[in-house]
Amino acid sequence: MWPLRIENPIFLQTIYGHYPDLSSVEITKAEISRDGPSLHLHFISTRLPYRPPVKWGPFNAVNFELAFEGVESISVRKFQSHDRSAVRMWDDAGKILLTCEGAVRLSLTCQFVRIIKISGLLQSQ
Repeated sequence: MWPLRIENPIFLQTIYGHYPDLSSVEITKAEISRDGPSLHLHFISTRLPYRPPVKWGPFNAVNFELAFEGVESISVRKFQSHDRSAVRMWDDAGKILLTCEGAVRLSLTCQFVRIIKISGLLQSQ
């Protein structure tokens, strides 16, 4: 599930036709910054878009970077490498809530989310 208050969802909706399922992604980076304050979450998904840009060339995964701005609370309880996590985001009482369970366990409350980057990625098998 994705929240309604995404600042710039057009590219995402164009290539996927909807909001992609994030129930099995590999979290590669979580950067917390006092400016904003914000959290930049980087992850890789193997759920491929149905209409990818031609410039991506051959790819078998998609790299995402999302910025969660106006962070009010954050909790990081676990951060393992090279395993899957389930990411859920939703709107609740004027805020966006995020939970991540699996190899990475984190939760946050923020004001809004921005899509910073979506790109094709060729991963070795």
